[in-house]
Amino acid sequence: MNHELSTAAYTAARFINQTKRHVFLTGKAGTGKTTFLKYIVENTHKKTVIVAPTGIAAINAGGSTIHSTFQLPFGTFVPVNVYHAKTSGLQLNDKNSLFRNHRLSSTKRELIRETELLIIDEVSMLRADLLDAIDAVMRHVRGKSHLSFGGAQVLFIGDLFQLPPVVKEEEKQVMSEFYKSPYFFDAQVLKNDPPVYIELDKIYRQNNPRFIDLLNNLRNNTLNEDDANLLNDYYQPGFKQNINDNYIYLTTHNYKAQTINSNFLGLLKTKSHRYEAEISGEFPENMYPLDKSLELKEGAQVMFVKNDLSGKQAYFNGKIARVKSLSERAITVEFEDGREQSVGKYNWENKRFVVNPQTNEIEEELLGEFKHYPLKLAWAITVHKSQGLTFTKAIVDVADAFAPGQVYVALSRLRDMNGLVLSSPINFRSLRGDSSISEFAQSSEKQSELSEQLNQETLNYLSYYLGWCYDFSYLKQVLHEFCIELQDHKSKALKSKFREWLKAKDQNMGELDALSKKFAAQLNNILAQQQNNWKEHLDKRVNDAQHYFSPMLKDLSSGLLAQMEGLKEEKRNKVLSEKFAKLEVQVFEQIKKIRKSAALSHSVLSGSNFGKAEQTKLVNSEERHKNSGELKAKIEGEVKTKIDGEELKSSRVQGFKSYKEEKKEKGKKKVKGDSQKFSYELFRQGMGIEEIAKTRNLVVSTVESHLARHVSSGDLKLEELVPENKIQTIRDVIGELNGSLKAIKEKLGEGYSYGEIRLVLATNSAK
Repeated sequence: MNHELSTAAYTAARFINQTKRHVFLTGKAGTGKTTFLKYIVENTHKKTVIVAPTGIAAINAGGSTIHSTFQLPFGTFVPVNVYHAKTSGLQLNDKNSLFRNHRLSSTKRELIRETELLIIDEVSMLRADLLDAIDAVMRHVRGKSHLSFGGAQVLFIGDLFQLPPVVKEEEKQVMSEFYKSPYFFDAQVLKNDPPVYIELDKIYRQNNPRFIDLLNNLRNNTLNEDDANLLNDYYQPGFKQNINDNYIYLTTHNYKAQTINSNFLGLLKTKSHRYEAEISGEFPENMYPLDKSLELKEGAQVMFVKNDLSGKQAYFNGKIARVKSLSERAITVEFEDGREQSVGKYNWENKRFVVNPQTNEIEEELLGEFKHYPLKLAWAITVHKSQGLTFTKAIVDVADAFAPGQVYVALSRLRDMNGLVLSSPINFRSLRGDSSISEFAQSSEKQSELSEQLNQETLNYLSYYLGWCYDFSYLKQVLHEFCIELQDHKSKALKSKFREWLKAKDQNMGELDALSKKFAAQLNNILAQQQNNWKEHLDKRVNDAQHYFSPMLKDLSSGLLAQMEGLKEEKRNKVLSEKFAKLEVQVFEQIKKIRKSAALSHSVLSGSNFGKAEQTKLVNSEERHKNSGELKAKIEGEVKTKIDGEELKSSRVQGFKSYKEEKKEKGKKKVKGDSQKFSYELFRQGMGIEEIAKTRNLVVSTVESHLARHVSSGDLKLEELVPENKIQTIRDVIGELNGSLKAIKEKLGEGYSYGEIRLVLATNSAK
C-alpha cells in the first residue's frame, strides 16, 4: 500500500480491497478525493466501473455518465413496483415501467454482470431516486434481487456540503412520499445496507489554521459571530477589478461571468486569435470540458484548467496567468512571478467501459477525444465551474447564492484569506445548511470503530467471495441452455456430432456444481467456527480445492476449443462456433475465479496486500490453451466479408475509428446476404441501429431490414430491438388489420416506426 496515503485514505482503500461494504468517501475541499479515486482505479483487484451524474463530471473522473451506463430514462424514479401518479405532466417511472421500457444491449448487460466495484463520483449531485434506479437495474441484470446493487460494491465519492441535487418544484411532492431528502444517502437501497462513512481530513489547499476553522464552521453550519465579523473585514464595496491585477471574479450566475470576460477582452487593443478544439469520434457537446472555440489576445488573463502532466508542476488546475504571445500554433503565458510557460494541447477522452470478450476483464474503450489548449479566459468564472480549482486571489460575489454549498465552494477555492475580496456582504441566510446533511455527517465512525469494522467485514467478504467463486450455477446454466439450443439447430448432422459430447459435459457440470456448493459450505463453516489453527486449515483447503477443480475446468475448456476446430469443416457454422467460444470464456472466467480465491484468501489470512498488480499476474499467468487466436477471432466477431469482390475486416480500432466502408465498383452487384451479415456482426459487437447506419453510410430502415432477417432466423431476439410494451401492441394491430405495412403504421401512430413493425412481422413469419 502507498505509504503516502493518509490514515483515512489507507483505511478506505482497505475497505474497498478487502471487504464488500459500500463506502462513502468524503472530505473538505482540497483533501484529495480525486487523487484517491485515481489511486483506487490503479490499485484495486476488483473489476471497476466509474460513473458520475453529469457529462463533464464523468469526463473529469475518467468515466461515463450514469444514464448512459445504465440506460436510465430521465425523470423521477419511484421505488415501488406500480405507482399510480397523483399529478399529471411528470415523467415518472416505477419498477414495472422501468423494466418494460428498458433497452439494455447485451454488452451493457455483460458489463453490469461483471462489475465488482462501482465508483460514483460527485455524489453531492446524485439524487436518491436515481441511486434506487441504479440498484433496481443491477439487481435485475445480475439476478441477485436480495442483494443491494446485485452484490456489487459501491464507492461514493464527494462532498455533500458542495452543490446539491437538482429537484424541480413539481417533483418534490412525489419524492417526498418516498424520501426524507433528495440526497443519495436517503435512497431506499441504503436503509438496510448503509455505506461506511470515511472522511479525508488532511487539507492540501489551505494551511492558515484560522481560515481552515472558518471554512469548517461554514461547512458544518456552525458559523459564529467571530467568523461573520472576520468575513465582513474582507468586504470592500468600492473595489474595482483591474484588467491586470490577477484577481478572478467568482459569481453565482453564468451571464455575469461571460459579460465580465467579454468586456475585459474587448478592452485589449491587441490582435484577436481564435483556436478551435480538435474533436474526433464520439464526444457530445454537453460533455465539452471547454468551449469549442477559444478567443485570446496578448495580455488576456487566463486560467489553466488542468494540472501539469509533465511532472514539473509548472502549473495547476486554476493557476492564473497572462497571455504573453500568440501565433497560429503556439501560446505562451506569463505567471505573476515573471516566469513564462509554453502551453501545449491537452487530450480529454470520452470513454466507456466494456468487457474484454477474450479475458472477461473490464477495460476502457475510447469513444472520442477533445483536444484543446487547457486554458480559459479568467477574469471571471461561476462558482459551479470553479469546483476543484485553486486560486490565490479572488473577488467573491455570492450575494445571490441560491444553494447553501455555493458560499462554501467559493471561499474554499482560495489558498488563503489574504487573497479574498468580498464584492458584497454575504447573505447569512444562504449559509444555513441542510440539517439532513449534518445528521448524516454525524454517522462518521471513529478510527477505532472503523478498524474493528474492517476486521469483521474482511472476514465477511472472504466468506462471500469464496462462496461466489465456488458457485458454478451460472456456468451450469449457460452450458445447459446451449445443450437445449443445439436440439433446435437446423442441421441434423451437427446435432448428432455434438449432442452426446455436450450432454455428457452438461451432466458433469451438474455434479461439479453440487460438489462445489458442498465445498463452499465447508469453507464457511471453518470461517464461522474459527477453531484452533483455522487460518492454516482454511488456506490449505482453498489450495486443495484449486488443484482439484481447475484441471476439470481446463479439460472442459480444451474440449470446447477442440469442438471449435471440428466446426471449421462444417458449413454455416459461425453462430454455433461463436456459442462454443462464449461458453469457453465463461469456463475460463471460472478458472480465474478459483485461482484468485486462493491468492486473495492467502493475502487476507496472512495480512499481505492483494491489488491490481497481483490480479494482473494471475490473469496473465493462467495459461490459455492452444488456438487462442481462433478463440479471439470468434468471440470478438472479427469477420472477413467479401463485398463487391473486396475483402473487408471489421474491428473497433481505438474505439472511435470508423469501420472501413464497402466500395461499390461499376458493373458489379452487391452481395445482399453478406451486407446483412455485416450489420448483424456490428450489432453483436455492441453498436446500436443508428450507429451502424452512420458507420456503414446506410439509412436506418436498411439496417432494420438487415436485422429483421436475423430476427426471423432466430439469431436475434425481438426484445433486443423493440421494447416489450410495444411488441404486443404492434401484434394486436397486425392481427386486427391483417393489411399493408402503411395501414398498420397509420393505425399505430407516431410513436411507432416502420422498422419496429417490420421486426415484429419478421417474428410472426418465423412462427
